[in-house]
Amino acid sequence: MQFDGKEMAKPVNQTYKISQKFDAPMEYVFAWCTDFREDDPQKYLGSKTVRKLLEKTPERVIWAVRFKDGKGYAEGIRAVWLNSPKSWHLDTCGDGREVGDYKLTSLGKSKTRLDMKFVVTYDSPKEVESKKEWEGDGKKHWKIYRKALEADFKAGKPAS
Repeated sequence: MQFDGKEMAKPVNQTYKISQKFDAPMEYVFAWCTDFREDDPQKYLGSKTVRKLLEKTPERVIWAVRFKDGKGYAEGIRAVWLNSPKSWHLDTCGDGREVGDYKLTSLGKSKTRLDMKFVVTYDSPKEVESKKEWEGDGKKHWKIYRKALEADFKAGKPAS
């Protein structure tokens, strides 16, 4: 591929997978996980990421995101399509190219597994993040979400 006479690297797709089990029924897990709020990054992860909701309907949630990266600030858009009660789909743009599919499976009366698959497109092979690092970060975040979700469920708090 060439652009302005310069050779450019071909984009590279990398697939990542994460699973998380919850001690809560599937309907509760879906409602809790898809009740996106502006303060979620701070509340659950202690992040300084700024999230501004642009649309929130039963079918779709869209928000703008702004966060500090290695070179300053990055901004992007997140769009999530909700397929109640078993799945949702994420598309990102602006600060990277990532799509994600989230699928819930009931493991009994009050146990649920969430399987996630993400495809990230990198501009060049040099940028590709290792599966171990990317999936490790994701697993760490989802353990935090699991703990919060299960605490809310046990306390009888509504999922949304």
